[in-house]
Amino acid sequence: DAAVLKVLKNKNFVVSVDNFIYGIHCPDYVSVSSAINRAILAAISDLSAMAAKPYCIFISITLNKDNISVKLLKGLKQGISKALKNTKAFLAGGDLCSSSGAVSFSVTVIGEVFRKKLLCRKGAKPNELLCVSGNIGDAKIGLDILLKNKKVTKNLKNNFFIKKFLNPPIRNDFIRMISHKVSSCIDISDGLIFDSFKLASNSDCGLEISSNKIPISLKAKNILKRKILSLTDLITAGDDYELAFSVSEKNLEFIKKVGKTKKVKISVIGKFTKEKNFLLDGKSFSRGYSHF
Repeated sequence: DAAVLKVLKNKNFVVSVDNFIYGIHCPDYVSVSSAINRAILAAISDLSAMAAKPYCIFISITLNKDNISVKLLKGLKQGISKALKNTKAFLAGGDLCSSSGAVSFSVTVIGEVFRKKLLCRKGAKPNELLCVSGNIGDAKIGLDILLKNKKVTKNLKNNFFIKKFLNPPIRNDFIRMISHKVSSCIDISDGLIFDSFKLASNSDCGLEISSNKIPISLKAKNILKRKILSLTDLITAGDDYELAFSVSEKNLEFIKKVGKTKKVKISVIGKFTKEKNFLLDGKSFSRGYSHF
């Protein structure tokens, strides 16, 4: 999820860059404050996947030259301040320019982690468990609501699903507390199934996932009951930014205890295998968000 710079004796710097484009990564009618807050939190999620503590960020901002205003700049400041407060990082610099194209943010995040606690996508072993934090699919539903309404009203700002989309979860403190018991980790940005299979592939393992164990919020279950969306829609969509990670069964009790302390829901949804098959409910399956 990020590059590791081995420049210190006991610690590593971890660096990641995320590009966020209005109209691609969120509807272009979402406030600039909400958009840049989301962009920063999504970038910080790459550090969480590697159990790195956020240190600082750099932001390169491109604005549309025909729509620059004091209100817009105040919105940028508000969104950046909110994200920095919640992630405990600081703004170290960046760039600001304008063009005739779409508004975009390039967010570079820098974190630090002790080498012995660094997590990667590689490391899972056969018979280890696949765990996931939080619930899956709420952000997908929030994005669908935004796209359907084509605007953000005061009522929609308080919508459960839209808030989930606009405010990716911050799992950094939690994962750093359990990193010494975890063998591999990834943040779920391209879909639960797709990203989980990446852990298995990078670890030279197979993976079996049970759909009935995948955590879905009560509100999302109501959506599924009404057949507005299917479970497949939720588990293959991006934007959850929860963490999927592998642990041995002997460490599961500790993981759940920390989860309870940090108020992070933990679910066991699968098991890694020697056979290099990627299975959902016993059948071959592979779908996720495509960037192209």
